[in-house]
Amino acid sequence: MDIETPFLIKSTPEGARDFVVPSRMNPGEFYALPQSPQTFKQLLMVSGYDRYYQIVKCFRDEDLRADRQPEFTQIDCEMAFVQQEDVLNMFENLIKYIFKTVKGIDYNEAVERMSWQEAMWQYGNDKPDIRFGMKLLNIKYPKHVFAEKEENAQLVDGADFQVFDAAETVIAIAVPGCSEYTRKQTDELTEWVKRPQIGMKGLVFIKCNADGTYKSSVDKFYSEEKLKAIADAAGAKAGDLVLILAGAEERTRKATSELRLKWANAWALEKMMSLNYCGYWTSRFLNMPKKRTVG
Repeated sequence: MDIETPFLIKSTPEGARDFVVPSRMNPGEFYALPQSPQTFKQLLMVSGYDRYYQIVKCFRDEDLRADRQPEFTQIDCEMAFVQQEDVLNMFENLIKYIFKTVKGIDYNEAVERMSWQEAMWQYGNDKPDIRFGMKLLNIKYPKHVFAEKEENAQLVDGADFQVFDAAETVIAIAVPGCSEYTRKQTDELTEWVKRPQIGMKGLVFIKCNADGTYKSSVDKFYSEEKLKAIADAAGAKAGDLVLILAGAEERTRKATSELRLKWANAWALEKMMSLNYCGYWTSRFLNMPKKRTVG
């Protein structure tokens, strides 16, 4: 069933701040705009509406983010007595139906799935853009994650390079076709990652020159053979540029993800949009770190 719920409601103690609407009929009192139809979902479910959906407006009076605005529309669905597969299959069919009716695209491929850990450690983001490669290479894995990958640590160990030695994690990405970047361009990237929004202290690069040689900002710490090993592990080819960030685990992952997207946007939006559509589910969120709760 398609069910519509009210916009003028009583304020509810959810995660975000409410927008409030003063009432002329009741001076000094206010309605709230719903952050989500959560309260009504619960009422509808216990009253016997076991499967329904709505296309609903949500309002949140909170600080803006890159992917958030004060009001947005969501497809809200509630189903009782179902398993995870039932939910995923229904929404996969919905996605394919929308592609066909709105864009005229036959999207027949199976929707990929990845765990939260895979998304965070391969892309640095739990909702990654997978239309292009540039997966993250974790050169120095934290001890509690992917212990079987410890061989990567050998790539940066033993060079007495304090920046990498002291870092909780070291992450690299290979940028296709950018080995010809000038000193000015690499300096601009370094200043970009130093911005407060990114929060890194610097950027290390390795140029994989077309003639098979390797040039890096840390030449005095690493031999050309070791630079080649790092570049190969990152999936870099001749003509590519390897960018490396080091620091605290969460911040470094996030910064490398932002760096990956920055390059993709500069690469040319029309090329990005010409790539095939692809979807995925991020699952197994129980692997996420525990958050502090109050109350």
